[in-house]
Amino acid sequence: MKACWRGFLLSGFALGLLSPAHGHQELHHNITLDLRQLEQDGSVRLTFTLHAPELVVGFEEAASALYDRNWLAQQSDQELGRLMSLGRSYLAARFRLGIDDREPIELSRRVSFENPDAIRSGGARELSPGCLEASLLLSPDESAGKLRIDHAANSNKRLLLVIERAGAFPEVEDIPPGAHALISLSGEDKERASPPPASLTDSPPATRWVVPLAGTLVLLGSAALVFTKRRSPSPASPGS
Repeated sequence: MKACWRGFLLSGFALGLLSPAHGHQELHHNITLDLRQLEQDGSVRLTFTLHAPELVVGFEEAASALYDRNWLAQQSDQELGRLMSLGRSYLAARFRLGIDDREPIELSRRVSFENPDAIRSGGARELSPGCLEASLLLSPDESAGKLRIDHAANSNKRLLLVIERAGAFPEVEDIPPGAHALISLSGEDKERASPPPASLTDSPPATRWVVPLAGTLVLLGSAALVFTKRRSPSPASPGS
């Protein structure tokens, strides 16, 4: 039992490094590629999660406690409309999407947001504090071939891409600035198209060591748990 707790505590400490008030949103852009309806109606949906305070203030200030779970709930329709407009420009400046050799998808025109009331209730739906969701629906005509997602070199975060397919566990791609992902919408020949850069010179200074350190501690915690389990004596069988 002590061995189990030791492993859990080490793993929990590492994960805690990644979860301050808005830790997840500070470290990553987030896109979910939902392919679960592809076989039914041929549609593909992408969902973008934006940390809304970053649209109106600097990166450091956006992480302050002022922009908590209640911040969006207090915004007027006009203020939320401004955030949506800024959000479209924000996405278009950081991501470029295209399918095969077709013209790039115009994110600034194609993405849509929820209505103001739904945005205000985002906290009740367990969205991260201060976050907006934007979605892009690809028609059946657009959903054949390979989708390429380019991540701008001057982006200040890594991109966490989650791919959901019917009957399968979600796939996760961690894409650094300046790289891109190439995903076969049919589920075949999925590939990472470009290698990550040697260093994350565009990342916020705090994130350059937090992510590797947290990953190392998680691995150490798991290894300690397995090692101590192997060394623990087996319980005596009844009657022995």
